[in-house]
Amino acid sequence: MNKKRMLRAFAAGLIIFAAYLAYLHGSNMSYYASFIVYICLFLIAGQGWNLLGGYIGEISFGHAVFFGIGAYTLALPSGYGIDIPIPVTLVLSMLISGLFALAISYPLLRIRGLNFLVGTFGLGVVFLNVFKSSKQLFANKGVFVPFVSPQVLYPLIVGVTIITVIFVTYLVNSNLGLSFRAVRDVPEAAEMIGINLYKTKTQALVIGAMITSLAGFLYALYSMHVSPNATFDPAISNDILLGSYIGGCGTVLGPVIGGAVIIIIQETARSAITITGGHNLVLGIMLVVVMMTMKEGIWVTIQKLVDKLGKKKGSSSGKKLPKEKTEVIR
Repeated sequence: MNKKRMLRAFAAGLIIFAAYLAYLHGSNMSYYASFIVYICLFLIAGQGWNLLGGYIGEISFGHAVFFGIGAYTLALPSGYGIDIPIPVTLVLSMLISGLFALAISYPLLRIRGLNFLVGTFGLGVVFLNVFKSSKQLFANKGVFVPFVSPQVLYPLIVGVTIITVIFVTYLVNSNLGLSFRAVRDVPEAAEMIGINLYKTKTQALVIGAMITSLAGFLYALYSMHVSPNATFDPAISNDILLGSYIGGCGTVLGPVIGGAVIIIIQETARSAITITGGHNLVLGIMLVVVMMTMKEGIWVTIQKLVDKLGKKKGSSSGKKLPKEKTEVIR
């Protein structure tokens, strides 16, 4: 990624951050200021999932595991009355998630396709049930976490989201990011030129797990209470996955757009539909519509439309050559 693009990305990030700060204070900490922060948590998690699912092509149904590890790394010391500075627990949460991802990479990344999907889903179910049934982990009653003022926390989460998107943009345009795409698109050719498939997949899994755990950690601070159903539930994995799919897998802005669309529609449907689980029907219909009309996701479809319009505009604005000159050129 060249310096000009990096500067533009940072400039755009600063503008977005300044706009949110202005809105936060101008709206006097309104509901929508809090809701934007809630969306940001899933945008961060979506970037973590997308490294493995979008850029490597291994679809995971278990990223809620890393989300939950991030949340419980903050919650468990608090539940046992151990006072650890929040920045220290933040670093610990990312390290623990990264090490756990490294530990499970050998068995998981040796399988592909449906077996990998089932394996990651099963891992999520195991974690959910262990945390729900273990009294030492506070079971279903959950744990309250230290309070952080929204005036500090909300801008922090928005800022972390912007930094995460910029970091992933840099990463996927680096040599490592090119290796990710090579492993996804042409694994045999990638192996022939010296790319270690297992090592590259592991790097994507570990980095993605650390990013997802960051989202879980910030979610714990945001909600002020952590429970198994709120962090390890397969529905969390589904929301993370669907955001990337609807927005556009294998792109940086895809999970940003898709994640925002998913959470907005989900929360709107929850308040409008009183039937339990009714919002899932809305999400299912939306996924079908997107997959039928925009198979590569919203962001990729927008890019293609812009390119088509640009080409049409360029061709219509071009001067027609005289008949004689046209014949000579042919």
